[in-house]
Amino acid sequence: MKFSRKEVLLLSAGIGFLVIWIIDLNSPTPPEVKNNFWTNIFYHYGWLMFAVGFLFFFQYSKNERLKKEQMERDNPKNPKNDLKSEQRKALRKGKK
Repeated sequence: MKFSRKEVLLLSAGIGFLVIWIIDLNSPTPPEVKNNFWTNIFYHYGWLMFAVGFLFFFQYSKNERLKKEQMERDNPKNPKNDLKSEQRKALRKGKK
């Protein structure tokens, strides 16, 4: 499957933030945060949310592209004929 540049960047950013979150979980936390479970979770929460957001947006943009490609396959347009028909209409308008 071939991804667009936007999708590659979104996927890379999502995986990158996920790696940063894992590294941040393993790094030493301040002593005032370390004793409380929920405070510890919220201390690292931002990186995880960035990763999830980018991964969701990657999935959304991939599905939008696939839907657009499916619509183009179902309703093919020939741009050469459209251009010629536009030129014919323009010429007809000029003759009247």
